[in-house]
Order: sequence, then structure tokens, then C-alpha cells
Amino acid sequence: MGQNSFPDFYPDDITRLLYDWEIAPAEKKRFLLKLIASRIPWQIQLESALDEVKDPYLRVQARNLKSEILRHRLRHSFFKLTLRGTTNHYKDLEEMVVQLSSIGFPDQNYAEIKQELDRIALRISELYDDHAGYLTDELKVQILCQVMFQEEGFVGNIQNYNDPGNSYLFQVMKSRLGIPISLSVVYLLVAQRLGLPLYGTNLPLHFLLQYESEGYFTYIDPFHGGVLLDKFTCEKFLEANGYSNSPKYFTKASTLSMIKRMCRNLLHIYRDNQSKEMEHMIKDHLQILESRSTHVE
Repeated sequence: MGQNSFPDFYPDDITRLLYDWEIAPAEKKRFLLKLIASRIPWQIQLESALDEVKDPYLRVQARNLKSEILRHRLRHSFFKLTLRGTTNHYKDLEEMVVQLSSIGFPDQNYAEIKQELDRIALRISELYDDHAGYLTDELKVQILCQVMFQEEGFVGNIQNYNDPGNSYLFQVMKSRLGIPISLSVVYLLVAQRLGLPLYGTNLPLHFLLQYESEGYFTYIDPFHGGVLLDKFTCEKFLEANGYSNSPKYFTKASTLSMIKRMCRNLLHIYRDNQSKEMEHMIKDHLQILESRSTHVE
């Protein structure tokens, strides 16, 4: 990996903190593990970061502490998100879904995820350039959905909807299968790279996307292959499922609200599967998101 790959990552700092942890009294060890976790950028695979520790004894100790460091790194990111509030610019969306994904796949490699997202965005950008002479917002959306569904194969996992992997970005990128909100996240991360005005929509029971520019507006359903919907159809869906027509269901979703919803989905799945350890872990992180704490633990 190399220190120069990430200017904010300094392996020598990690080595020094591990040494401090080694000699610290028991009551200070947790605090030092939090410091170590906070010094490792979220983009770096944890195992790769710990392998950068030069002292062989401390490197072995770091590997033994890997699960604890991972837990503290997750909590650190989740607390930071609560402090940012409910903005919908999605600057922190990629970090948060990658961090959430590490709960199910601790050894995931973000570099692989980023490479795939970059590749898809480049393909769409090339098609935009091919149609530059008559590229409307409507055509931008059509091309986006065509690439995401027809070329890349992202679609709802109807046959195994309650597979927890459907909620973890790493697995969704590999299988091309997901649930409405995780597939929407993939669209959003690609759209960010393209500068598209695409937003999440927290519709009950079925998460959607909305594209909103000065001259064009539509809803998008990634679960059903990127089909385009008008508001009337969405309202009929709500009515058919016993929900009143309320503007709150059509507001732009923030990163915070999206990660909360993804955590709740996982909590229900692990509870139904009686996966107690995973249920407890998700519940712990959901409580962080639902807190109004003004400090980072």
C-alpha cells in the first residue's frame, strides 16, 4: 500500500500507539484503541494498514486486535455522521456505506469497490459524450438506467430478498443483486461521479430515487431495472399499502436517514434469522445513529 498512497495515514503513528497500548494500564487501553482506529482512513483495508507496522511483535499484536480496532473505526465514522446531521449532499455516503458493509465483510477491499464504480461512471460519461449534441436530462437518465440494468445487471434480488448480503455494498457490487435502498446507493455513487442531480427518496416499503434538474423530474426504481415512475404512480403505491399521501414521503433522503434505514433492514433480518451476534452489532450502531449526542465517544 505504502504511506504515500494516503497522505493522512502514518504507519509510524500506529506503531507508537500500539507500543503505548502494550505498556498502558488496563483502564487506558480502550482509549488507545480508539485513537488507533481514528488514525486509519476509512478507504484503507484494515489488515493492509496493520501490516504497515514495522515492529514484528507489535504487528502480531495489531492483528490480534483487528476486530476491536474495526469496531472502534466503525463507531468513529457513525458518530461523525450524527454530528453532520441530515444534509443531502451525499459527500459522506460512500464512506458510510463502505463502513456499514465492513460489518458483514470485514476483509472487503474498498479499492475494488471504487474501481468498479469509477469504471461504470466512465462508461456512462463516454455515452454522454457520444450524444453530446442532443444530450437532454431525460436522455442522461435513460442512459444511466440502461447501463446500470442492461449492461451491468443491477436488479432486485427477488428470490432471496432477505439475504443480509443484499444490504452490504461489497456484496451488491459483486452479485449485482440488492434491495431497493442498496441498489439506489449504487446509482447515487455513480451519479456523484457524473455530477448528476440524483437523490434518494424515503418512500415507505420501497426506497426510490428522484432526478431533479431545472428542466426534468422523474422517479427511478433501481429494484425493477431502473424503471421510470411519475408521482401519481408512487402515490397509488402508497394508497394501495395503507399510507396516506404525505409530502414527507417524497422529501430528499439524507445520508443519515439512508444509513439508519439500511441498519433497520439488517436488524430485522438478523433478528428473524436469530443471528444474535450480528443483531447486537447492528443494534449498537443503529443506537449511535439515533442518538443526538454532541460528542464523539
